[in-house]
Amino acid sequence: MTEQQWIITVDEEHLDGIDAVVTELEAAGLVVDRVLRSLGQITGHTSASQGVQTQTSGGSPSFSAVPGVASADGAQRHHIAPPDAEVQ
Repeated sequence: MTEQQWIITVDEEHLDGIDAVVTELEAAGLVVDRVLRSLGQITGHTSASQGVQTQTSGGSPSFSAVPGVASADGAQRHHIAPPDAEVQ
């Protein structure tokens, strides 16, 4: 079960109705973590075990198809080992 983080940017015309965009994203399979109203962004995550709607056979969620979404970008996490860790 792999979790994928998402950053959703809402277009200017839908900023006043950001709650409706959140509702549509949740229906598409996004678990909303934060709504950043002043930035016009929504952060959230999905997991591989969820039934997320996809737009392509590659398995990418169709969050960009939700009305009001300007962009849907997968966020990546990077971890750096502590300084005293062995080289891997």
